[in-house]
Amino acid sequence: MKIFDLIEHISVADETGLLRIKPLNEIDYKKIASTNIYESESVHQNSHKKTKFNDDVWRISGNKSMNFSDLQGALKYEVKAAFLIANYCGVFEGGRGIKFQSAKIQTSHLIKFAKTLQKAGVNSLLMFDSLSGLIKRNYIIKFIEINFIARGTYTFESFQRRFFEEKLNYGLFSNDTVSIFQEEFFRHNLSSEAQDSVLSHPVVPSGVLQRAIQECDKKISGAKNLISDWELANKGFTKAIRQMNGGIGKHNTVSSITKGLTSQTTDPLRIGFKALDNLKLSVLMYLLTFTGMRKEEALSCTIGCAEYKDSKYYIEATLSKTDDTKIKMKWVTNKDTYDAIKLLERYVIGMHDRARAILNNPNLSITSKLKHQLSHGLVKKHIFGVADTLKTVRFTNAALGINSDYDSSVFGNKDSKFSLQLYKYQLTEKDIDQLESLGCNYKAVRGRSKGESYVVGDTFRITPHMLRHTFAWFIIANRLGQLDDIKHQFKHLASSMTMVYAFRGYDSTDEMIDLFEDFEELLVDNIAYEIASQATNGTLKGEGGKRLNDGARNLVFNVTASNGSQTERTIKQIHFSSLEAYKAFLVQNLKNIRGLPHGYCTGGSECKLKNVGIPSGCVYCPNYIVSEKQRIHWQAMKNFADDKLLIYKQLSDEQQTEYSLMAEAWRDTSNAALIILKNSAPDNAEESSA
Repeated sequence: MKIFDLIEHISVADETGLLRIKPLNEIDYKKIASTNIYESESVHQNSHKKTKFNDDVWRISGNKSMNFSDLQGALKYEVKAAFLIANYCGVFEGGRGIKFQSAKIQTSHLIKFAKTLQKAGVNSLLMFDSLSGLIKRNYIIKFIEINFIARGTYTFESFQRRFFEEKLNYGLFSNDTVSIFQEEFFRHNLSSEAQDSVLSHPVVPSGVLQRAIQECDKKISGAKNLISDWELANKGFTKAIRQMNGGIGKHNTVSSITKGLTSQTTDPLRIGFKALDNLKLSVLMYLLTFTGMRKEEALSCTIGCAEYKDSKYYIEATLSKTDDTKIKMKWVTNKDTYDAIKLLERYVIGMHDRARAILNNPNLSITSKLKHQLSHGLVKKHIFGVADTLKTVRFTNAALGINSDYDSSVFGNKDSKFSLQLYKYQLTEKDIDQLESLGCNYKAVRGRSKGESYVVGDTFRITPHMLRHTFAWFIIANRLGQLDDIKHQFKHLASSMTMVYAFRGYDSTDEMIDLFEDFEELLVDNIAYEIASQATNGTLKGEGGKRLNDGARNLVFNVTASNGSQTERTIKQIHFSSLEAYKAFLVQNLKNIRGLPHGYCTGGSECKLKNVGIPSGCVYCPNYIVSEKQRIHWQAMKNFADDKLLIYKQLSDEQQTEYSLMAEAWRDTSNAALIILKNSAPDNAEESSA
């Protein structure tokens, strides 16, 4: 049976298309029990397998799993069915499901409720739903007391309470039962964390990020100085493995194989290993900081992912967040990140040589588990999938340590070696001021510490998604691009998803500019090339854009004065022999670009307008340029202003007086947009090629 045949067997759709789970006694359980529903790839042989519906633990690749072992009978079947349908279909027949991890979060409290019923002798959620209202209420109160009141938490996130709401539980709870749930949630003050109260991940303070990058620099520089000596020692070690005789019996670890090697062979490996030990954490930090990748995307990087092409540096990784299909895509990065990845690759390739030496030695007898681990690691080629070992070799699933997103105290103060939690710093007054100015001075975006402010001396722990937000904030804060640029780099499906980043784009610090200097230069070059290309096509708008269009048409660039009463007076003319020469000149000289949400400013330090929110004052400026893709922003601003003016005109005279200043701003914006949008056809530049 195929997975969708299974779903069709265990569920039925009503007249609106909503899916409902069939009772256990209405299905042929033996028919679905052996159906394969997931397939997991892992370096661990026991976890590298297909998952069947009847299994207690459902597992997919990437160390993600769901455990149903605490449930029995119909309760286990019903919860499994709810999870599976949510993951594959969503709510409606033929719909699109949610991510495995999202389904896990949503199902977590449904399992806890099922365990409460099971302990009380109720063997089915559907059976519970048929009980009297008073009995159901008592069970619900018990569930709340055990899982919330006793634990001192009063937060029940809306995402987690999905199955306790109408039309979202696949018919497991009637509307009457759902009403009782809602009443008791309200009576016990269980907050649902509505969408308007959701907090965004904070930006990493510049001082904190500087300290983290300095640590990475030190680690990477030390490894770079010693990698050649380690590679030489590793060649000798690998050669000894190829020539050794395995002796009697099967080996289940690499250390049991290499135990007999002489110290003369193994001692040289200590050269450089201290610098190489956990080098991958520093490289990951670089990758997350300077590309804006998600954690999963960065961890998917393989040998050969870094590329230098057309004077630009790229990192190839697997995009899976915005689509169920895994797609290989490229991210722009800087030279430091490119060099760091290439350095780590040298270490990883050396460890691969060790693995091949063991697998290819016919005299060694190894267990099937060890053979699978080494073979799988060699095939996957993950640069973050090699465990750091001095005299052995071991591959791991490329994943950050469990503490990377959680307080280590929850796990007995044991920090994983490969975890960003190792980057933790005490906050200074300057750090706090920056967090406050950006509106993100809080310790957590959810849970008990949600919204709680940091104070000087508190420990700040860096998480992967913080770095993603910091990267986007920096681009917007320094006017290096607009929302569409970030959408492309961040691989978002819609521009609206970037608004959380744009919200903070009104502040900047010199320290952050220094950190991102390489990326800034690359992005400015790209923007300059875009402007130059559109100038040759005559499609730029704004006074500055018209000036560049005229230059392309006449092959003459007018250099104007920029101070006092002399402003805009032509003081020099530069003539060009061709459009390509003019284009090359612009690329070389458009270096003082500030990317605004609605255009580009080339005025540099001469421009007195900073953080321009109302762009009408820029339209007639000779340094202001609007490219083709920015016209949509002007159209959006005009639509917004016109809508507001329409409402304004319907107000009473007294109300209009109160909002007169705002109305004036809306008129200015609408009139400015007309100037940009009225001539959509490009200037005629054909004569310049005659």
